[in-house]
Amino acid sequence: MALRAVLIMLLALAVASPVSAAGTFTSGRHEGRGYALFTPATPAAGPLVVALHGCWQTPEDFALGTRLNEAAERRALVVVYPAQTRRDNAYRCWNWFAADVAPTAGEVGEILALARFLQGERALRDPHLLVLGFSAGGFMAVNLACAAPRVVTGIGVMAGGAYRCGVGATGAMQCMRGLGADPGVAASACLRTAGVKALTLRASLWQGDADAVVNPTNLSALETMLARALGTVGATTEPAEGAVHTVHRDARNKIMLETWLVPGMGHAWSGGDVRGTHTYPAGPPATERMLDFLLGR
Repeated sequence: MALRAVLIMLLALAVASPVSAAGTFTSGRHEGRGYALFTPATPAAGPLVVALHGCWQTPEDFALGTRLNEAAERRALVVVYPAQTRRDNAYRCWNWFAADVAPTAGEVGEILALARFLQGERALRDPHLLVLGFSAGGFMAVNLACAAPRVVTGIGVMAGGAYRCGVGATGAMQCMRGLGADPGVAASACLRTAGVKALTLRASLWQGDADAVVNPTNLSALETMLARALGTVGATTEPAEGAVHTVHRDARNKIMLETWLVPGMGHAWSGGDVRGTHTYPAGPPATERMLDFLLGR
């Protein structure tokens, strides 16, 4: 009788809480740029998510390591993973340090064009973008925010840095080492490129304090740059989930910017899947926290 009661209870739970079918993960190409695309099983809701991998990574590896597809399925989000090739960069890095970052030029223009194409093809009602990026992809996410401020309404950056803190290969290496970043200059340059007096996006910034590739000082530089560009007026820091969490509020007391400094984490994605490259499973779940913050949940 006890076993029968357990079986009946499990059946009732299964009926009450059905498991959603998995979405689809496909590949495509648009105007020479390859990409992977995740489409949720349920009708898409919310902005298109643009996910930019780091050096040496591929869209498939980045999707696996971040667990982004699973998070997007639960939120009914479409995710595009643009692919960088060795033809464009020997290490498959996004060329965030290139001289031209105008909305219609270079890789910034290609990524935005791909996003517009998919928004139309998939008939997405929300015209905006959330951009998540790791390392070179994180730097590129900042470029996109400054180049298209009316389109990009949120960025999630893991191991990135301030806008234009390095130009050219040598400048990029100096920036990654924590040299040459001036948050005030970066904020002014971003606003000039954006053509606005202040940014209105939300930003979730993450960094490991043991990162030997992108010096942790880059988190502080990017945080200060965005605080100035957003016009935030106050910040509060407190421990959260084993990390140091800081939030910045605007004049209306709305949180616009957050940072997470993860102790012991190197150059990796916090809370990621060990089956992907550059992941740190022991850290807070960055993908979940980023999406909830950027979606205002």
